[in-house]
Amino acid sequence: MKNILEKLFGSKTRVKILSLFVKNPNSSFYVREITRKLQERINSIRRELENLVSVGILKTFDQDQKKFYKVNKECNIFEELSVLVLKANIVPKEKVADEIKKIQSIDFAALSGIFTRSDSRVDILIIGDNVEKNKLVKIINELEKQQGQELNYTIMSKKEFDYRRKIDDQFLRSILDKKHKVLVDKLKEEKHRKKEQEFGMKLFR
Repeated sequence: MKNILEKLFGSKTRVKILSLFVKNPNSSFYVREITRKLQERINSIRRELENLVSVGILKTFDQDQKKFYKVNKECNIFEELSVLVLKANIVPKEKVADEIKKIQSIDFAALSGIFTRSDSRVDILIIGDNVEKNKLVKIINELEKQQGQELNYTIMSKKEFDYRRKIDDQFLRSILDKKHKVLVDKLKEEKHRKKEQEFGMKLFR
């Protein structure tokens, strides 16, 4: 999808700049700061910034002898542009699922927040008693690089998860009651197996 944006806007640098400002609509940046963040040539950054200013997407102001750039919230296409840029930057759910499934110690995993366009405070929910945290953090860090922003994730033990469900915990409901996508659900399989053992026969799923 990012390649589509590059073709649409005609510049990889422009797409990077738009992504930076869309994800930080209340922040302002000066040229060298943007250059460091995006790791692009300063002349390319300057040229694309001026292009975005000329069409009204960004505006400028001077402070401490530096020229700052920020989102022009009065621009009537910025909201639509934001949706397009954010959608293009989201790592595909299938890729996240493939990475998460590599950690066999996970009993339940679900995507929410940015991945499902819900207002959940959590993007990835992980349940498991012996989750390989180092491996998980490495995967999350890599996904964040591809996503271009920080991901919020929560890890719970099965005991904590069961307790929170039992007491109708607000935090858990704020994730599971909103739009989410289940990637792994060994808990459901485990519950089904227990029922089969209880009845002494195979049950239809």
